[in-house]
Amino acid sequence: MILAIIIFLIVSIILSMVGLGGGAFYVPLLLALGYGFQGASTTSLFLIMVTGFAAFLQFRKAKLVDLQLAIVMETFTDIGAFAGGFTAIHFQDEYLKIIFGILLLIASYFILRMQRRKENTVKLKIGFGYWQREFAGYNYSIFIPAIIPLTFAIGYFSGLLGVAGGLLKIPIMILWFGVPAKIAVATSSLMVSLTGLLGFGGHLINSSFDWVFAVGLGAVVFIGGQIGSRVSVKLPEKKVKMLLAVVFVLLGLWMIMKSVYL
Repeated sequence: MILAIIIFLIVSIILSMVGLGGGAFYVPLLLALGYGFQGASTTSLFLIMVTGFAAFLQFRKAKLVDLQLAIVMETFTDIGAFAGGFTAIHFQDEYLKIIFGILLLIASYFILRMQRRKENTVKLKIGFGYWQREFAGYNYSIFIPAIIPLTFAIGYFSGLLGVAGGLLKIPIMILWFGVPAKIAVATSSLMVSLTGLLGFGGHLINSSFDWVFAVGLGAVVFIGGQIGSRVSVKLPEKKVKMLLAVVFVLLGLWMIMKSVYL
């Protein structure tokens, strides 16, 4: 248990630095501790909520959270997250693990793509359906017709699998809409906490939950979220993103292999 606490603390620090809730790591760690996939997903969503909120408190102080963008993107994500959490009981664990692994591989691809793109190289687009944003001295545009189905789908799989939508939302914001990495990471911290809350609520309807264990780990990841977000404000996240991409590949392959061959 002491080793688990140390690992959860380190994971929450690293992932809060790049605006991720931690589900990509929390679920495998909870599975390793002996939880079934449904129990691991439910507990993971609770921890995601805590980690994201802890990071958000620090990013808000630094004035890096685009609240309007978060509200628009999160509205349909939360609907999807609740639906995913509510319907998770109808899916077999083996299939969920395969989906989870594929999702991690996709995320690693996006993160590696971000390494090759310099900030503000996305051409600012205007016209019907584009929402022009000016925030913290930056300008970027959001294509609303694409945001609605994308965020609902991300939310659904987030709630279904017990992960945070940040691992796909951050690459989408940076690569497709030209949002600066610092703002994307900070804004994601608020969104993943809300996604975790709604997905957790959906899971609670059909799943049992170990409150004592989850609250204990919640205190650990809250501390980690505070530490990681404070470091993120001051340091570039390029090396951390590269490390995450590698770990996502390894975790994704592990989840798929475990489901198929074990």
